[in-house]
Amino acid sequence: MDPIERKESTMPTVQISLLPGRTPEKKEQLIVKVTDAVAEALQISKERVHIILYEIPKENIAHGGVPLSKINP
Repeated sequence: MDPIERKESTMPTVQISLLPGRTPEKKEQLIVKVTDAVAEALQISKERVHIILYEIPKENIAHGGVPLSKINP
Protein backbone atom coordinates (compact mmCIF):
# COMPACT_ATOMS: atom_id res chain seq x y z
CA MET A 1 0.00 0.00 0.00
CA ASP A 2 1.46 3.37 -0.95
CA PRO A 3 1.62 6.23 1.65
CA ILE A 4 -1.40 8.06 0.19
CA GLU A 5 -3.59 4.95 0.37
CA ARG A 6 -2.39 4.25 3.92
CA LYS A 7 -3.21 7.82 5.01
CA GLU A 8 -6.66 7.67 3.42
CA SER A 9 -7.44 4.34 5.08
CA THR A 10 -6.78 5.67 8.60
CA MET A 11 -8.64 8.97 8.39
CA PRO A 12 -10.47 10.85 9.73
CA THR A 13 -9.50 11.18 13.38
CA VAL A 14 -11.88 13.00 15.73
CA GLN A 15 -10.46 14.33 18.99
CA ILE A 16 -12.87 15.19 21.80
CA SER A 17 -11.87 16.93 25.03
CA LEU A 18 -14.12 16.50 28.03
CA LEU A 19 -14.05 16.73 31.80
CA PRO A 20 -13.46 13.46 33.69
CA GLY A 21 -16.28 11.65 35.40
CA ARG A 22 -18.33 9.98 32.70
CA THR A 23 -18.85 6.25 32.88
CA PRO A 24 -17.21 3.92 30.36
CA GLU A 25 -20.71 3.23 29.02
CA LYS A 26 -21.39 6.94 28.37
CA LYS A 27 -18.04 7.32 26.63
CA GLU A 28 -18.79 4.28 24.47
CA GLN A 29 -22.17 5.78 23.52
CA LEU A 30 -20.41 9.00 22.52
CA ILE A 31 -17.85 7.09 20.45
CA VAL A 32 -20.57 5.11 18.63
CA LYS A 33 -22.70 8.16 17.85
CA VAL A 34 -19.77 10.30 16.66
CA THR A 35 -18.46 7.42 14.55
CA ASP A 36 -21.88 6.93 12.96
CA ALA A 37 -22.27 10.65 12.25
CA VAL A 38 -18.81 11.04 10.69
CA ALA A 39 -19.15 7.90 8.59
CA GLU A 40 -22.54 9.02 7.31
CA ALA A 41 -21.49 12.62 6.62
CA LEU A 42 -18.33 11.61 4.77
CA GLN A 43 -19.83 8.49 3.18
CA ILE A 44 -17.05 6.25 4.47
CA SER A 45 -17.01 3.01 6.42
CA LYS A 46 -17.08 3.21 10.20
CA GLU A 47 -13.81 1.29 10.29
CA ARG A 48 -12.00 4.32 8.88
CA VAL A 49 -13.15 6.63 11.68
CA HIS A 50 -10.85 7.03 14.68
CA ILE A 51 -12.05 8.66 17.90
CA ILE A 52 -9.74 9.93 20.65
CA LEU A 53 -11.20 11.06 23.97
CA TYR A 54 -9.10 13.36 26.13
CA GLU A 55 -10.21 13.74 29.73
CA ILE A 56 -8.90 17.09 30.93
CA PRO A 57 -8.83 17.77 34.69
CA LYS A 58 -10.70 20.90 35.81
CA GLU A 59 -7.46 22.47 37.04
CA ASN A 60 -6.12 22.34 33.48
CA ILE A 61 -9.03 24.27 31.92
CA ALA A 62 -9.81 27.93 32.60
CA HIS A 63 -12.42 30.52 31.69
CA GLY A 64 -11.51 34.17 32.01
CA GLY A 65 -8.20 33.26 33.61
CA VAL A 66 -9.78 31.21 36.40
CA PRO A 67 -9.36 27.42 36.55
CA LEU A 68 -12.62 25.44 36.39
CA SER A 69 -11.59 23.74 39.62
CA LYS A 70 -12.10 27.11 41.36
CA ILE A 71 -15.29 28.05 39.46
CA ASN A 72 -17.10 24.70 39.73
CA PRO A 73 -15.33 22.41 42.24
